[in-house]
Amino acid sequence: MENNDIKFGIMGANPENKLATKEELIDLLKKHRGILTNSILDYLNSLVELEFSVIRENISTEEREILSELELYKKIATYNIYHRALQLLEQQKQPIDIDNNESLSVSLQLENRKVYLFSFDYQDRINLRKNIPDEYKSMKIGNVCLYRSLQNQDLREKEINRVLRKLESLYASHNPYPPRRSVVGGPDVYWERQHKERIEELEKKLAELESKKELTEVDKKEIELTNDIHQLLLADYELTNEDFEERKMPKFTTSEFDRMNKIRTKKMPNLTIVDHIRYL
Repeated sequence: MENNDIKFGIMGANPENKLATKEELIDLLKKHRGILTNSILDYLNSLVELEFSVIRENISTEEREILSELELYKKIATYNIYHRALQLLEQQKQPIDIDNNESLSVSLQLENRKVYLFSFDYQDRINLRKNIPDEYKSMKIGNVCLYRSLQNQDLREKEINRVLRKLESLYASHNPYPPRRSVVGGPDVYWERQHKERIEELEKKLAELESKKELTEVDKKEIELTNDIHQLLLADYELTNEDFEERKMPKFTTSEFDRMNKIRTKKMPNLTIVDHIRYL
């Protein structure tokens, strides 16, 4: 890929959360000789050389759990995830936008639509919490996010019917509170405002759902590209779709958009891989 196909954004990076360089990591490994076993040092060195992904099960669960308590491992794992993702994504023919402003986010532009392909939030925000000792360091590596879009006409029809039923109920409902003309505001005014906002939200949702009964060429391109990248990253991590568990939707939610999106996760010591699925 030509360099002008890649756009970077690096302003505002927190110096305390910057990625270690390869040279810094090699120096750290040298300092751990005699502390870690040769096999573990070889494994960590391979991660620094980007020979394979740290997400792969190339060590035992017990070894990973022990390593995950070391700042050395956190730095190497972060470096490995970040740079292997860039290696893979920069090889794609489609021009991509890379934003590494305090985290890594990779997307592409399809006409007026921004489509996310990958993100890695590796920032340590522990200093935002209260009552945390200054010397405390979190060993959390971060969240790796994958993205793909799929067509699911059955789900869309169910959503259309659900939204229509809700709208019919709202159209037929009446304000249960009597007007209080001598009072500014009050429960009657609040109900009217909430009622109007709810109807507008659902009408917007219905229009969006009905507009997708036939996929556009941009929709089809989004599905193709996101699934190609998704499979590429899964293969690099040696993961399959069956390795993820679906995050349950809250029983009560104010969002009308959750049902057309699914989130699945795979948890590892101090690292979570999040699979975002968007249904068109």
